[in-house]
Amino acid sequence: MARKPIIGITGSQKDVNGIDHSFVHSKYPEAVLRAGGIPIILPIGTDEAAEAWVNMIDGLLLSGGEDVDPQSYGANPHPELGKTILERDETEIALVKAAEKERLPIFAICRGIASLNTALGGTLTQDIHSQLNDGIKHHQDGSRINASHDCEVEEGSRLHRILGDTRVSINSMHHQALAHVADNLKVVARAPDGVIEAVEGTEADWSVLAVQWHPEEMAVKYENMQRLFDVFVEECTEEEAVQS
Repeated sequence: MARKPIIGITGSQKDVNGIDHSFVHSKYPEAVLRAGGIPIILPIGTDEAAEAWVNMIDGLLLSGGEDVDPQSYGANPHPELGKTILERDETEIALVKAAEKERLPIFAICRGIASLNTALGGTLTQDIHSQLNDGIKHHQDGSRINASHDCEVEEGSRLHRILGDTRVSINSMHHQALAHVADNLKVVARAPDGVIEAVEGTEADWSVLAVQWHPEEMAVKYENMQRLFDVFVEECTEEEAVQS
């Protein structure tokens, strides 16, 4: 039997009763398991650890979480900047760069799209609600499993092929967004107010897809959201077969 692909999911750090814990929200590994992958949590680490992890895994999933520290892209903090963990930024930047070198598939979610863009040379809008005129609400109060607004997906894009439509209903739990998009990424989805909701890699030999919403939360209820994980794991399976 062929080995199932190992998917590294970036984790965060949280204080619980005075003790630091490494963690990811359970919906990420659950979606990967349903897709046929084997998830492992990648904690905050060093550049050396990042290189070693990339050599061990078949795909990298950049998960959601805190704001990306503006120091990571050469900016000063906006007054509405939320909690940051610079060490997590540094770990994820190292992971993306190692993945780029090895052409390891990447799927990035919410904070992950910001982390990916930063690692590849892009910048962020630190608070869309105060910095964007006529913006819609991007941090919903309703259940995370349900959508709160639509986005327009570029016809013919890889994301369009996966989701099967050019208008998709998504959930929304963020206040940062992509500003300058890294040179080797292209925008493939936007919210009604123009906020970037998804990007894809432009290099044919490197599979990269990133979304601003949280498909892992919607995947149990909506088949098209689970399909994002299914396709990602399938690509990692093919990558693993090529390497073996």
